[in-house]
Amino acid sequence: MVERVKVRSAFSASSRSKFIKRDKEGVASTVGTIMALLVFLTFLTMFTNTYIPIWMKENEKTHMDVVLNQFGDLKGKVDSLVVNAQVTGRPTINMYQPITLGSDGVPVFATATAGFMFLKPRGPIDVVDSGVAQNFSYLIEGIPGTQTFNDFGGGSLEFYGPNRYYVQQWYTYENGALLIYQEDGMAMRASPSLVFAMSEVDGPVDVQFDQIDIIGENNSIGGQGSGGVIIDLIYHDSQTYDVCTESGVDNGQLTLQFKTRYVDVWMNVIAEAANASEVKMVEDNDYTVDVQDVPSTNQYRPIYLITLTILNVDQFTHNRGYVTMELEY
Repeated sequence: MVERVKVRSAFSASSRSKFIKRDKEGVASTVGTIMALLVFLTFLTMFTNTYIPIWMKENEKTHMDVVLNQFGDLKGKVDSLVVNAQVTGRPTINMYQPITLGSDGVPVFATATAGFMFLKPRGPIDVVDSGVAQNFSYLIEGIPGTQTFNDFGGGSLEFYGPNRYYVQQWYTYENGALLIYQEDGMAMRASPSLVFAMSEVDGPVDVQFDQIDIIGENNSIGGQGSGGVIIDLIYHDSQTYDVCTESGVDNGQLTLQFKTRYVDVWMNVIAEAANASEVKMVEDNDYTVDVQDVPSTNQYRPIYLITLTILNVDQFTHNRGYVTMELEY
């Protein structure tokens, strides 16, 4: 008969149970780690959902303010070139204006916001989306008959900030004016030069308009770095015309057409020029304004054609600067 030997374990069932129940250090460490992770994730979620949008909104707002100041510097440089050409009689060296395209981001959490800049040079009024045209008859002393002035110019430089946290904005330099557009409205930051002078009721009007023709190629740049605009005034001309009717009678009509996306702003420019005259000009009596929509593929920012007709013009002073611009990135 084979005798069976019973091997006793080092721990009995009861002792093993007591040992396992007393060893809770691993459970506590796991629970503590999970709680720490939950606290960290809660803090991270609050940081990314609350603080990062505020931080990025401030970055984009600051960037748009910087670009506005840079566009103001660009307008100032163009004006300086024009004034210098008027004084010296010749254009000077070219200038360079840097433009900051993108705003700062937040490392790891949010990428920088890119910006875009568009150069749209002068062209026929029925082709471009930003321009100005003039039409009138005038007399030249010593030359019989009337002459007809029918020309166009203008052009624009535009910056678009597709902001993700701050409001999206467009800044535009056109016809010597600095304009701003956003979804809820538009405004002017620097005025163009359009002057009416009428000294008596129903009397003749003297008109002055300073026009900036942008010459170059249709071009655009975009990104998160810095770009720039090379500016060069190649010619400046100032002429005063004795406006007449088509038959040669003194004091005729002067027609100015503005093609723009900033219809409200240019309407305000015209109204302010009429009210600033020595004798306030009255619409439909001294001048007329007609506004037409222009079909456009970009319906978010419609294009308008403003036709301003001044009915009894004696002299028209037309200051015109031809400026070449080139984008660099």
